[in-house]
Amino acid sequence: MTSPRFNRRDFVLGTAGLAGAAALAACDNKINPSASSEIVTSTANSTLPPTDPSVIVSTSAVSGAPATFIDHGNPAVNTVALTFHLSGETHLITELLDLLKSRSVVITAFAVGSWITAHPAITKRLVADGHELANHTENHLSMNNLTRQQLSDEIVQCGQSILPFIGSIGRWFRPSATVVPKQLILEETGRAGYPISVGYDVDSIDYKDPGSSAIITNVKNAIHPGAIVSFHFGHQGTIDAFPKILDHLAKINLQPVTVGTLLG
Repeated sequence: MTSPRFNRRDFVLGTAGLAGAAALAACDNKINPSASSEIVTSTANSTLPPTDPSVIVSTSAVSGAPATFIDHGNPAVNTVALTFHLSGETHLITELLDLLKSRSVVITAFAVGSWITAHPAITKRLVADGHELANHTENHLSMNNLTRQQLSDEIVQCGQSILPFIGSIGRWFRPSATVVPKQLILEETGRAGYPISVGYDVDSIDYKDPGSSAIITNVKNAIHPGAIVSFHFGHQGTIDAFPKILDHLAKINLQPVTVGTLLG
């Protein structure tokens, strides 16, 4: 079964929650700060194509229905969503948050649940600065290798980890260690209360630590109106590259926004 293609203008985002779910204790596992690199699963044989905004499909946000995969927004609007995978060394995260604040830029942080539980002060600072907190699983496992129950646990537990910081499980989910989610992931994403699984169509590849120049080039060569860009906290090259990336966005009249602003 393939994921329906999506046009954000035809999607009505309903209120989806975890009705009747028992409160889950935060996992005791702590993310290794040095292990923040994204392990990308190949999608060469995936049956889920990238979304195409020119294809109009009416999709209702029925609670519990499989999530819809989206990897970009409206190409007719001059905005781009800057998304970060949240884990890693706290001093590097603080440095990047300082930079974002100085440039008046807000981002969407897809958080590893066990990491934010272990680092509440910096997570509270991130939310206070106006950034959007989203679900990136509890322990950042390779989701394509998990059973249905394990998938559910990873998504639901991360939502419970987010709850104390923003008063909800958040609006957005991104699976760990995969680019395009398979149908089983979409099913459990929807069951957990997330109508949308957020991908990206511009990859900075900063998690490989290629150096700031390569990160800048990767973004500049692929950026376009409506793009969703993938970055990672916890990498010095990302911090070094970011001022020039923001300068380039301003030069080509693209405004950086959160996923919530991009998708509505």
